[in-house]
Amino acid sequence: MQKRILGKTGLQVSVIGFGGIPIRKLSMREAKNLLAEAVGAGINFFDTAQGYGDSEVKIGEGLKEKRKECILATKSPCRTAEEVASHVRKALARLKTDSIDLYQIHHVSKAPELERVLSPGGALEGLIRQKKEGNIKHIGITGHNTDLLYKALEQSEELETVQFPFNIIEDGKNERALLKIAKKLGVGTIIMKPLAGGVIPEPELCLRWILQQGVDVIIPGMILSTEIKMNSSLGDKLRPLSPQELSRLKAKVKPMEQDFCRRCLYCEPCAEGVPIYFIQELGDKVKISAVKDMCKEMYASLEKNAEDCTECGECEEKCPYELPIREMLKEKHRLLLES
Repeated sequence: MQKRILGKTGLQVSVIGFGGIPIRKLSMREAKNLLAEAVGAGINFFDTAQGYGDSEVKIGEGLKEKRKECILATKSPCRTAEEVASHVRKALARLKTDSIDLYQIHHVSKAPELERVLSPGGALEGLIRQKKEGNIKHIGITGHNTDLLYKALEQSEELETVQFPFNIIEDGKNERALLKIAKKLGVGTIIMKPLAGGVIPEPELCLRWILQQGVDVIIPGMILSTEIKMNSSLGDKLRPLSPQELSRLKAKVKPMEQDFCRRCLYCEPCAEGVPIYFIQELGDKVKISAVKDMCKEMYASLEKNAEDCTECGECEEKCPYELPIREMLKEKHRLLLES
């Protein structure tokens, strides 16, 4: 497996990493077998989070015998220094490790959140303390609002990595600007949603395309042995797309561009509290058999869903892509309730 340096962390990461969300659907035995296969295939970067069900527990148990070979990255929605110590302590126990290689501030997507995180008494201050104490080694930030993440990197040199969605569809000026400033500042780039939550056809071509874009590590979610085999093979020998392959990939995703939610979050907050972006993502992922039940369960657990939409239209007025959000929510609601 090819490796790249994860920015100023200095960590040598496999170009294909392991996205840890889907593993929560596996039994412990199945999870351990999958993780062992991933390590055997040369994958050494494992991404998880406090909010991914029992993903941290399964990754901790599955990798405890291979800990020295693996780079563990986790994250939590910590916003204050006070929260950080408790979150890190629990993550250390779940991951069965004395020190976490990379701890990220999870899903910072609105300006007030970023201000809180970076201010005195904020999460960054707490993580710097944890780093000095040796409980974590490096600090990062994640989110879907690439413009806001750009500002975060401008404001703090303590942030060593940035994790964000990037793929053949979600490739705009904000994503490119973020990649550029990360490179300039030596910040490691971790690419989530490389297949837009699994909905982009031609996954092999899409991953190969991303690997051409100067990123450090891609973390597709994996739940099947076949996914481990295919994804790791792409990292063994990097092959740029031919002009014909690129044309084929663009032709396949073109129909999706008309109504694809790019997770910019400009549509939120909804006056009725409807989590617009999250419903859009669940509605896309529910089409994938491996995570279909999980998406339906998550939708059923929401306090507010698409039925709470009053069709005021404010979200559509704010959407820079002029998406028909109200109709899209109705369709996603139907898909998430189908038997």
